[in-house]
Amino acid sequence: MAKINDLSQGNLGKVWDAIRKLQYATNQNAMAIGRGGLTVYGGGGITIENGGLYVTGSASITGLLEVAGTINMTGTFTATGDVNLNGPVDIAGNTNITGDVTSAGHFTQTGPTDLNGVTTIAGDTTVTGDFTVTGPTDLNGTTTIAGDTTVTGDFDVNGPMKTTGTLSVEGVTTLRNDLNVTTGGKITAGNVSIDPSLHSGAVKFSSGRVLYDTGSSLIMANGTGSASVSVTSSQVVIEGGTADIHILNNLVGINADLEVTGNTTLNLTTTGSAANVFYDSSSGRLYYKP
Repeated sequence: MAKINDLSQGNLGKVWDAIRKLQYATNQNAMAIGRGGLTVYGGGGITIENGGLYVTGSASITGLLEVAGTINMTGTFTATGDVNLNGPVDIAGNTNITGDVTSAGHFTQTGPTDLNGVTTIAGDTTVTGDFTVTGPTDLNGTTTIAGDTTVTGDFDVNGPMKTTGTLSVEGVTTLRNDLNVTTGGKITAGNVSIDPSLHSGAVKFSSGRVLYDTGSSLIMANGTGSASVSVTSSQVVIEGGTADIHILNNLVGINADLEVTGNTTLNLTTTGSAANVFYDSSSGRLYYKP
């Protein structure tokens, strides 16, 4: 049986049905926006509760971007302006920085650090792990190293170098210029030491014997004061106990008993010449003139 339309009723019921569907429908599901774009104004915002925001093109933000959660980036991050990171930042992958890096706070590196280019550090730097530098490094300010430092290559210092602690060198040391020891100044080489506090400067051996200069003579002493050899500009004095031998010009003076165990020849007085051995009663010395 064919449907009979009552023309007196009109289509008002269908219009209300359509309005009712629009009232309860989620009309923005799978919504597409064309070239006109989407504008939110009047202090409004866009809230995404469960899903995500997917941008396959470019996203431009001219205001403030606040992120309270985690940011995961698998692509390239390029920032042409200032980037402020106020909290902890963990970087697990490789990081390449071609421009200047300025850090106003502490910089802590617990793993190995490789610096292949020129590195300038004007402030304090603390390294608790390995610190390896393969390129040139300039330290223009004060540098304090409190721990052990190992240098396997050449270590060149062009300016003054100062150490207030003990300097231990286990290898061969070559000095190509003067060595000035000003304060304290004791130098020990094996069993020999140069001590500036002993006789105003002396060479002392492990046996106790010393060699020093008084300003007028060079003294070689046995260290106990019982024997010495003194050399001046004009004479040589050999002392042992109460005995001494003086060599002055062409004279040899002996102030002690003379003991000879071998053959001895004395050229005594001959006709026409003076005696070459004579005794000085005032000093008690025996002189020989060759």
